Amino acid sequence: MLFHGLPESETDIAKYFFQFYRPGMTESGPRRLRDVRDLRAMAHPLRVRLYYVLSSEEAATASRLAELVQESPALVSYHLRQLGRHGFVEEAPELSTDRRERWWRLTSRGFSWSPNDFADAPEARAAAAAVKRLMLEEQFGRLRRFDEEQPAWGPDWTSAAFSTDTQLRLTAEETRLLEEELQQVLLKWAARTRGSGTDGDTRREHVQVILHGFPFRP
Repeated sequence: MLFHGLPESETDIAKYFFQFYRPGMTESGPRRLRDVRDLRAMAHPLRVRLYYVLSSEEAATASRLAELVQESPALVSYHLRQLGRHGFVEEAPELSTDRRERWWRLTSRGFSWSPNDFADAPEARAAAAAVKRLMLEEQFGRLRRFDEEQPAWGPDWTSAAFSTDTQLRLTAEETRLLEEELQQVLLKWAARTRGSGTDGDTRREHVQVILHGFPFRP
C-alpha cells in the first residue's frame, strides 16, 4: 500500500485502488473514498473509462476525450461534470485558448477505498462492488486489446510485455507485506522515469501494470 506510518486501524485503507504516475505529480497517494455518494458517482462504465483515459492524457478537452472513448462530446461533457461534482476531476482553465472548449484533469493520483469502511452499509458495499467490477473490466479489456493487436506493436514490445500468475501460501499479514514490497517497486520505477514525458524519447509508451493478490480455496 502507499499509506505508511498509519495507526493499526488504518492499515487496510487502500485495499482497492486505481493509481497512476506521470511527470510532475507529487508523492501524495490516491484519494481515499469514504462517502457512498462518491462511489455511486464512479459506478458508471463511461466514467470509469474517462477516468482511465484522462490519467493517460494528463489533461484533455471533452472533444478529445469523446474521440478517444468514441462517444459524443455532449455526453462526455455531462459525465465529466458529474465526476467534477464528486471531486474526481477538475477544470484546467489555464490550458484553454478557446472559451468554447473546456480542459479537464484529474484531481489526485487515483483513488482508493476499503471494504471495511462500508461493512455495515449494504448500499455502499454494492456501489463499491460495482466500481471494482468496472475497473476490472477496463483493466482486462486493455489486456485483451493488447493481445489482439500484438503484431501492430512490433517485436520489441511483444517480447517486453509480460504476464505472470503465481500461487503462494501466505498469511494475511504476509500478503500485506508482499503488496507493500510490490508497491515500492512501482514507486521506484515511477521515480526513475519521472520527467520522461519531456525527454524526447519516442520509444516510450504507456504501460499498464495490474496487481491483484487474494485468497482462494481450490
